[in-house]
Amino acid sequence: MNEVSLASQEIDQFRVNINMLVSPDAQGGHLESRGLSPTGKVVDTPLHRHHVGLSTYRMDVGVQYLLSDQWTLRANIPYVVRDQDASIEWIDPVTPEDKQAILRSRDIHHRDETYTGLTDSDLFLGYKMRGLFRTDDLLFARLGSTIPIGKTEENPWKLGDAGIEHLHIQFGTGTFNPIANLQYSLPLYRGLTIMASTRGTFPFYENSKTYRGSVEVTYTAGFMYRLSDWFSFSGNYLGFYQSPAAWAGERDINTGLRYSMAALGMSVVALNGISVSANFMFPLTQETLYDGGDAIEFGNLVSLATTYSF
Repeated sequence: MNEVSLASQEIDQFRVNINMLVSPDAQGGHLESRGLSPTGKVVDTPLHRHHVGLSTYRMDVGVQYLLSDQWTLRANIPYVVRDQDASIEWIDPVTPEDKQAILRSRDIHHRDETYTGLTDSDLFLGYKMRGLFRTDDLLFARLGSTIPIGKTEENPWKLGDAGIEHLHIQFGTGTFNPIANLQYSLPLYRGLTIMASTRGTFPFYENSKTYRGSVEVTYTAGFMYRLSDWFSFSGNYLGFYQSPAAWAGERDINTGLRYSMAALGMSVVALNGISVSANFMFPLTQETLYDGGDAIEFGNLVSLATTYSF
């Protein structure tokens, strides 16, 4: 959730970072009143609910190269495992025929499956500025783009209306999306440093399958306290905004949300040039911007990171 090294001198030319994020208990779903006949025709059914559980395991491998005292180049490649389970919550009474139609429809929308793959990567050019407000503060600005290497899907709404199996989970946007990132740190007293950051991703065109991704903005504020040369702990507030995505200009009702989290972390310098950090994140608020979509509610998250500088 934060970069402890912001407040320290970056004298090593290379830095390799491996970060693992676990989100084990996200839950969501939506009301439904349609089923699927044995011939694949969409039919009306009694009201029921599709319930979806989603566990996400993400590993990011980042490489940073120090071009000069002020300029850095950074690339990040994420790999994600998404384990989905789907069930039906019965609301209105159903006949055996209704039940089979509902189950067939569930299986083209949500399935008990595990999806894996690379997601879109990031490429940044960063500039470091010291002494913006005080002699010992640090502003780090990065500009870059996502690189569309993640798998994309066909329009799931059209496929669902036609009774065809589809997938709402995307591993990429299929487009190059500009990214801007600002990080600021200010040492206050001895080992105490306050920090803030913001990051935005801004898709501006559709991919070949008519999908245009969401604008996403993340912002954080918090502190880091260094108890010794080898141990520090931190606390952060994290906010996230996601605008609705679109298919052929029409709103994707499964996108668009706001949420906030609190995070507690610690970092240990294990060996010369190697540090290990852990963060524990707890949901505070969540708001879906569209009623009727697959609103996923996040549970607690855990991240572990290892950094090697040389």
